[in-house]
Amino acid sequence: MERNQTQEQKSNQLAFYSLLLNVVLTAGKGIVGVIAHSDALLADAAHSGADVAGSIAVLIGIRVARRPADSDHPYGHGKAEEIAASLVAMLLILAGLDVVYSSVRQFLTLSSAPDSLALYTAVIAMLAKEGMYHYQLRVAQKLSSPALYAGAADHRSDVYSSLAAAVGIFLALLGKWNHIQALRLADPVAGFLVAAVVVHIGYQLAKQSYRSLMDQVLDPESTKEMLAVAMAVEGVLRIDDLRARSFGSYLVIDIKLSVDGEATVSAGHRVAKEVKYQMMKRFHSVADVFVHVNPYFTSNE
Repeated sequence: MERNQTQEQKSNQLAFYSLLLNVVLTAGKGIVGVIAHSDALLADAAHSGADVAGSIAVLIGIRVARRPADSDHPYGHGKAEEIAASLVAMLLILAGLDVVYSSVRQFLTLSSAPDSLALYTAVIAMLAKEGMYHYQLRVAQKLSSPALYAGAADHRSDVYSSLAAAVGIFLALLGKWNHIQALRLADPVAGFLVAAVVVHIGYQLAKQSYRSLMDQVLDPESTKEMLAVAMAVEGVLRIDDLRARSFGSYLVIDIKLSVDGEATVSAGHRVAKEVKYQMMKRFHSVADVFVHVNPYFTSNE
């Protein structure tokens, strides 16, 4: 219980920090984008604005997911993290499409070159997001949190977005300083590139969340060790079926096993209870194990 509370505190704290950082970056890039006449930075600010909504979704998802199981949700509320991750994925895709629109508009209008302040802001935003990405990724790996993984992916997409904006702004400034008109097209071209990366990250994240929401079971390679642990329990003669499903940061296992057909119901129950105990002891990510016992006779072979 204490471990779960510590995980919840870390998750909530990190989600709040992400939200705060996104709010600051959205405001900063938006204001500087207007002052410095940078369409690329304004597009990046719009991307960060979507991140604010994503951070709120992650924060809510983590809090809901940590609620204990109840009569209406016997498997717990872990899917809330997957829902939050899918929302972040959709926001990433929408943000990428928004950058496409902004880049096309800038390419066609060829607006005036930005000021140097826009470049400094893009670089600072990129460094801040890169640091936040590595920190959140470490915590997500430690807590096995899909919502935090989604948030980390969001931070990494911001790094690419700010990098593309910085490169585009820098080349546009070079064109301005050296009177090279063609270099001013670097800003919208960079926008196209970052849009492709952001949409791709969003798609991969959406695909992963969809699999979990649709109760896709773990592949045989991932459950091989689980089968070995169950078979090692005294009294288990055969594993008939094992299905492990992800519920956010934890797993739920359904297992069918065979015991001696001549054994009493009480003996079969003891075997099932021991299998559940060993599985939860060995795999810390397993929140519950549902065991179905079948009778095994020599004729079954």
